[in-house]
Amino acid sequence: MRRVFAAVFAVLVFSSVSVWAQSESFIGTVKSMTGSSVTVERGALTGVFAVDAKTHVGVSGATAATKDAQAAGKPGISVADVLKAGDQVRVRYTYTASTNSMVVSDILVMNRIKK
Repeated sequence: MRRVFAAVFAVLVFSSVSVWAQSESFIGTVKSMTGSSVTVERGALTGVFAVDAKTHVGVSGATAATKDAQAAGKPGISVADVLKAGDQVRVRYTYTASTNSMVVSDILVMNRIKK
């Protein structure tokens, strides 16, 4: 039994599989966005985060806009539809070592700059 446990433990440790992957957060200001990425800056640090249709964006009015888009026969709204340059956001992501990428789970708009 000990050998089986040791073998499984060794495989998990030496493989690129992250069983204990934890999400991390990056807080900053949105500088730009495209349909597939969001660029967020915090001081001298810049993070470029890949987003997709599964990325949740928490911002006032997003739920109503999604319902309106679905009622019009569209699948929903995109991240670029609700984020604006200058928004202060918290991006929650998980780093994937095997692909050297950050998978974004959600973006929360903490402070929206009114223009």
